[in-house]
Amino acid sequence: MKQQMALGSFIFGLSRDFAYSTLSRKSEGGWTELQILNSKPRSHQTGQKPETLTISGTSMYAVGMERLDELRALQALRVPLPLIDGIGRNWGLWRITTVQETQTCIIDDGTAMVVDWTLELSEFNNA
Repeated sequence: MKQQMALGSFIFGLSRDFAYSTLSRKSEGGWTELQILNSKPRSHQTGQKPETLTISGTSMYAVGMERLDELRALQALRVPLPLIDGIGRNWGLWRITTVQETQTCIIDDGTAMVVDWTLELSEFNNA
């Protein structure tokens, strides 16, 4: 079974009707500027911050709603989860910080025909 990525037991991909279309990765070097009176600011290293990932996509019908409930259940565990991409690369442990969804084209039973979603992850470091 092909997959884009696996976060713990959760699989992203077309095979589960829950593929992402955008992945944004942010890493900061840990540099800050210390303001100096009558001089240019000085650069100061405070240590590298955890990386963040923002993954987003659009899902259809009740399947998208169910997959988001699965992600929220993983988030409720409050534990870091391994992240493995589709080519087998281990990205380490990540925490689910935000699960956001926007439901549109809702039919009379409350099912959304279109669900736009965004998942924000933060790298887990405890070393």
